[in-house]
Amino acid sequence: MAFSLQDAAVQSYIVYSAILALKLLALSTLTGMKRMSKKVFANPEDAAALKGKVNLNDPEVERVRRAHLNDLENIPAFWLLGALYVTTAPVAAWATLLFRVYTVSRFIHTFVYAVVPMPQPARGIAYGVPYLIKWYMGIQVILHYAAALSYIVYSAILALKLIAVSTLTSMKRLSRKVYANPEDAAALKGKVNLNDPEVERVRRAHLNDLENIPAFWLLGALYVTTGPVATWATFLFRVYTISRLVHTFVYAIVPMPQPARGMAFGVPYLIKWYMGIQVILHYATAL
Repeated sequence: MAFSLQDAAVQSYIVYSAILALKLLALSTLTGMKRMSKKVFANPEDAAALKGKVNLNDPEVERVRRAHLNDLENIPAFWLLGALYVTTAPVAAWATLLFRVYTVSRFIHTFVYAVVPMPQPARGIAYGVPYLIKWYMGIQVILHYAAALSYIVYSAILALKLIAVSTLTSMKRLSRKVYANPEDAAALKGKVNLNDPEVERVRRAHLNDLENIPAFWLLGALYVTTGPVATWATFLFRVYTISRLVHTFVYAIVPMPQPARGMAFGVPYLIKWYMGIQVILHYATAL
């Protein structure tokens, strides 16, 4: 694994990752500004202080919040996959192009979604291009490290799983003809419905991934710095990944009675606690 801060691809990844992080922060600010301009707030204390009212369903605020959530669903996977991708020693010019196109596309996505809403397929294209870039990088990482079946491979698999579940949500919307935005409903001859039970089940499974997998990326990376036995660490990473795949299957694809989902959630949950405790014990003297 070749990795140097002097490498052009690495420097490019760092710059575009920072830009995307600032974009995330800016979009949360945009949500706040939209609330202020509409005088609608999520909490009574905000409404009282700013002379507005509580409203959790204002369509303009919710549109910005959906754009923000879309960033939260997609950009962390880019950070992970991009970081792993540069360890495969890609051609610098090609890697930079991928990072640049990804970043520009995510900006366009937010613009046509939350700033100046435009008819489809504008948002679909701005979403689809960076989506394909992540799949490309993830597959390249897996192929590069396939023989090792290491932390890197399982992290890439989990990142691709995350973006696959977002596709599953879209497929469910298409099959049910229910959408979150008027322009989607108009383009695809459906209706706006934010409470379809089947769509919401897939979205909850996706949210569960977003709540859990990034913690694995961090704890797993820290855990390998403690010098664990390779076979034991690989076993933990493998069980974690398989369990998360099972969790999505029994939650969103073929819903099964409990305790199927509980077990598929509990096993990787305990693995993260184990790794986290091992990291703390190993570095405890640095507290």
